[in-house]
Amino acid sequence: MANLWAPPPDPGQARACPAVTPRREQTLPPTRAQPRVFGQSPSRADPGAVWRTAQAVFWTPRTPLLLRRSMSTSALLSQKAATLTVTPKTGLADELLDIKVEGLGPRERVTLRALAVSYRGRLFRSLAHYEADGRGGLDLARDRALGGDFTGVEPMGLLWSLTPVGSENPCFSQMPRGVMKTPLKVEVTVHHAPQQPAVPLGQALASAQVQRWFSSPDLRRARLQAGRLRGVFLLPPGDGPFPGLTDMFGDGGLNESRASLLACRGFATLALPFFGYEDLPPIMKDLNLDYFEEAAKFVQSHPKVKGPNIGVIGSGKGAELAFSMASFLPNIAAVVSINGCISNTTTALTCGRLILPGLPFNLDKISAMDSGVYDIKEALEDPLDPAYRESRIPLEKASAHFLFIVGEDDRHWKSSVYADIAVKHLTEHGKTNFTLLSYPNAGHRIDPPYSPFFSVCLDPVLGVPVLGGGQLKAHAVAQIESWKKILEFLHLHLGKHLGSTLHRQALASCTPPAAPPQLPGGEQRACERNEAAAAPSHNAPLTPPGGRRESTAARGGIRGALREVRTRTDPGGP
Repeated sequence: MANLWAPPPDPGQARACPAVTPRREQTLPPTRAQPRVFGQSPSRADPGAVWRTAQAVFWTPRTPLLLRRSMSTSALLSQKAATLTVTPKTGLADELLDIKVEGLGPRERVTLRALAVSYRGRLFRSLAHYEADGRGGLDLARDRALGGDFTGVEPMGLLWSLTPVGSENPCFSQMPRGVMKTPLKVEVTVHHAPQQPAVPLGQALASAQVQRWFSSPDLRRARLQAGRLRGVFLLPPGDGPFPGLTDMFGDGGLNESRASLLACRGFATLALPFFGYEDLPPIMKDLNLDYFEEAAKFVQSHPKVKGPNIGVIGSGKGAELAFSMASFLPNIAAVVSINGCISNTTTALTCGRLILPGLPFNLDKISAMDSGVYDIKEALEDPLDPAYRESRIPLEKASAHFLFIVGEDDRHWKSSVYADIAVKHLTEHGKTNFTLLSYPNAGHRIDPPYSPFFSVCLDPVLGVPVLGGGQLKAHAVAQIESWKKILEFLHLHLGKHLGSTLHRQALASCTPPAAPPQLPGGEQRACERNEAAAAPSHNAPLTPPGGRRESTAARGGIRGALREVRTRTDPGGP
């Protein structure tokens, strides 16, 4: 009988090829015939016979390589089995995300990374390391981050820890200004955890994309161009009437981000710029309260607004103007101040026959750091100095309810001191219409929740990068918790549109990060006070940050930068 396992004859052997050595054929070694036992297979008669036969036939020098390739292919297939789900895929910027991974190995170490592209095309990144559970699953609402940009159970840590990548300019906030057409695009990926910190991440095991919007498709947007009033008015979906708001920032231009989210949460909101937009003055000059009175009347008289009482929310210089509106204008029922000053600063404000001079900055108290960033916390003159008494805003005249939101590590100015002075002043006049929220280690720019943290910003008056202060996790706590308090405060004092579920959705989505361990006592505290608070000594010296240097040359540099920005934006200026 022919040998069925023998290789076929080599056709090359039929030709004379003396220079080629014929291939050595491999044949089975001769075996002695074994009697077949009825009812018993050969393998049972000799358990090793089948394995020895297969090994002799199939084992070649390339077999180990083929086995390794097969194992690599199997590992690759197991990697592709991992699935990453992020829900909702499309939602508002203040909504909570549900991030889960399935199909990992039991107790497998992985790294989750988030990449975000702002509407200006700037790239931001965050990452954290995790360990899967015994079934190969991972849930960011349940499982602790073991390292990376944050630690602990942080369902939204990948969002609030986003930072600029590489040489991205840290002085520009990610908060979008044109929010109606372009969302914040975020891609989340899962990777095998690197063995060493310096090792780059490998190929993604799974990925998911989400879009974070500051508006909804049903939001109605009207651009104001009639008369001298400028801005954008945003109406929630529905027939109304809605509680009315005016929203202001102090850094110039039109910023719709917060106003859009407030409109999505049931408020008819006017995003009001007062310089650096369209035909408004390019830089902040002397202001007149008539402009802000016109804005208030526009909101109060709108047919979709539940008037006559409205609210005002402001950050920085915008908070000062909110104080002035409540002190001099009627029907301002609620004021939210985010790191504002109790005096009118920088430029004069005309209020009818009364003029509030601008509390000035002392440029000699500005210090420069080695990085080229300026520290201006000590530069604003003392609002309690009798020489600047006329700059004080008469808060005692206001009938509005006040919500003071303070970042205790604000390095733009001493907002915590100013809030304490305001509380003491109101109490001395028999007022109890205020609430103070004070957040340790939070900085100057407290934006809506899950907004990336920026410790440096571009000052609109000085035109140079300045310290904003704050620490990453503590600042995230302030943004998330204060947003929930803002919505509750405004609905309490302005009412809410009946039948709307947006408010409840917003409150449910605001889940603060775990308390940062570096805070005093090991946890974050929010001080809510409506009682007398003695103002601390505002002349107490502050410990300067590391790497700072103060010199006459530095002060000359800030003056030169100030002259340069004025010349660039206002040809008629000095």
